[in-house]
Amino acid sequence: MDTATVLAQRWLPGIDTMLGQVRTLFVGVLLAWPVFGLWGLSDTSGDAAVAGAVAAVLFPVWIFIGYRRQRFPAWSWIVEGACVCLIAEACDFGATIGLIFAWVCFRSLYGEVREKYLAATVLCALAVVAIVVYSAEPRDAVPLLFTALLLVGANHVLARGCIARDRVAYRRRTMASVGSGLVAATTRAEAMEVTMRAALQMDRAVTAALIFKIAGPALRVAAVTDEAGVDTLGWVTEYDRLPEVIRAELRPEGYAIIEGPAAAETTEVLRLPRRDVVAVAPLTANGHAFGMLVLTFDRPPAGDLSDAMVTLADSAALTLDQLLSRTRLGIVVEYSPDTLILAAEAGSIRFVNPAAATLLGCQSGDLLGRNLWSLVNEEDLTKLIDSGSAEAPPTAVPCRLRASADAGWAEVEALVKRVTEHDGSRSIVFTARDVSDRHQLELELRHAQKLESVGRLAAGIAHEINTPIQFVGDNVRFMESAFADLDRLLTAYRELVAAGPDPAGFEAARQKVDEVASEIDMDFLMEDIPTAISQTLEGVVRVANIVRAMKAFGHPGTEEKSPSDLNEAIRNTLVVAANEIKYVADVEADYGDLPLVYCHLGDINQVVLNLVVNAAHAIGSADRGRGTIRVRTRLDDDGYVTIEVADTGTGVPPEIADRLFEPFFTTKEVGSGTGQGLPLVRSLVTDRHGGTIDFTSTEGQGTVFTVRLPVGGAGDPQHGDMAEAAV
Repeated sequence: MDTATVLAQRWLPGIDTMLGQVRTLFVGVLLAWPVFGLWGLSDTSGDAAVAGAVAAVLFPVWIFIGYRRQRFPAWSWIVEGACVCLIAEACDFGATIGLIFAWVCFRSLYGEVREKYLAATVLCALAVVAIVVYSAEPRDAVPLLFTALLLVGANHVLARGCIARDRVAYRRRTMASVGSGLVAATTRAEAMEVTMRAALQMDRAVTAALIFKIAGPALRVAAVTDEAGVDTLGWVTEYDRLPEVIRAELRPEGYAIIEGPAAAETTEVLRLPRRDVVAVAPLTANGHAFGMLVLTFDRPPAGDLSDAMVTLADSAALTLDQLLSRTRLGIVVEYSPDTLILAAEAGSIRFVNPAAATLLGCQSGDLLGRNLWSLVNEEDLTKLIDSGSAEAPPTAVPCRLRASADAGWAEVEALVKRVTEHDGSRSIVFTARDVSDRHQLELELRHAQKLESVGRLAAGIAHEINTPIQFVGDNVRFMESAFADLDRLLTAYRELVAAGPDPAGFEAARQKVDEVASEIDMDFLMEDIPTAISQTLEGVVRVANIVRAMKAFGHPGTEEKSPSDLNEAIRNTLVVAANEIKYVADVEADYGDLPLVYCHLGDINQVVLNLVVNAAHAIGSADRGRGTIRVRTRLDDDGYVTIEVADTGTGVPPEIADRLFEPFFTTKEVGSGTGQGLPLVRSLVTDRHGGTIDFTSTEGQGTVFTVRLPVGGAGDPQHGDMAEAAV
């Protein structure tokens, strides 16, 4: 069943109130007719009687089925007309006059105009058959035909009128229910669900309803239902691509309905299934459109939708804006790490957030009603009050807070702002941030970051060296056993030589040589000893490479920048970090042709290591199986070297993207990270080298970190010359 049919079936029960009553009246007559009509066939015999009796039974059954389904196929006019003709012929037309008129009246209440032309054709055909085949008098048949045609037209107009009346009443009831639903909504998702449900009930021709959020130059799908599909959620398109007729109506009380090519163009811009009718109403707040309600139709809607759509859009916009403001305020206050206190002008505390209670080590209820200034150290009180009384913007003032005399002082930086509320009363907004151990903690965490890297590298290197050492040891033990076996064979050969010309002794010695060669499996030894030697040498080379990479990575360097081969440094770093990577991802490296770069090589090693290890952890957290880490270097035309580290991990959620380089911020579990990895990377790149670091990310698909370093090093006298040479 297609979407339009589903929508029509969902919509019809709500609007066909009066029309349903009229249809029920006529169908009752039709279903009662066989009681009388079959009696009219009692005096008839032969094939005509049998055909008439069958038609008299099948006809009401078909009518009842169509009534239950609330629709008839257009071709059924022909079949029904044939049944009526058979019944009329069997009972000599006398008993079927009432049937014909009841049938015409009932069936005229279904279908569009084009079906009525078919109905008129069928009725004319019945009149012709009656006159030509059954010798009916034209003076009887023509008036009956004319009356039937009038009934077709009259009942069609009656049906359209009933539908129009019911449609208006239903839309009014829908708008009334939407208002109560939006008032009851506690989240934006609930409000949009109520709006979508009401939008689908606007007209039976509706195929999809969407809410687009306008975010600067972009449009993003915020809610969707039916034909467009849930996969449409989050789709982004360009606002400027919308037709001008729609953009002009994105204002308070605006409304646009477009058809034909313009509608097709609009659906293409909005990435929707192609439709020839689209209606748009803006979602506005404070005089500006922040979104739009879009309906698509498979045919022009019945009646004028402007009032209903504008009312629905305005109601939804008001509720969404209020919920958004309420939600944002609640989130800011509830999850703010800073202490937030609202007090009366005299200092009586009216509200505190959870962070305030946490900082002061008490329950929020214990602070309500207390005087704000009683929490502040007396030595800091004067300067804090003065800072809030000054005309200039408030500045952070170091001070000490505590909730009780037996509690320790919490060192904070506080802001005081006096504000006027909507009722004219004056209040104090007090904001404080705990900074008691910040500087010491920063130093300790930086040191911990370096120790963490060293410890992780040591464990990884030990593991990487252990594997080749194991198979080197196994091969050496094999060669020790093989040497003992070969020594036995050599001893047997010596005895063979010592046997001399004595035939008996020579034969015995020769047999012993054969026995020893068979026991030690000489063919196996000759085949596997070279392989063991080759594997042993390979293991030694691997260990040597790891040690060489570790030495290069761990070189302390100097405080002066020096020209360095970044590609070689990255290769060494990947070797060192191999144990962190190999269980979760494959590494794809693409090294560009780079000049020597003036840098602190140890810092760059640390930068690449942190980015690669973070990429491995992101892939592991995604839990989608083995991923890929791509490392790429290139020389840009502006004299900068670019290092890209891309992963196929979890990606960075938009809500934390701005905090990724903040000190102490981490997305890892407690004990798994200090939150200093990326802040350290940014410090090493920007502060130590005058470069830049940025990232792009798609949540659920992965992240790409991009590091750009000047070839000559920021502030180095060689920088300009080397940049020109690089270009």
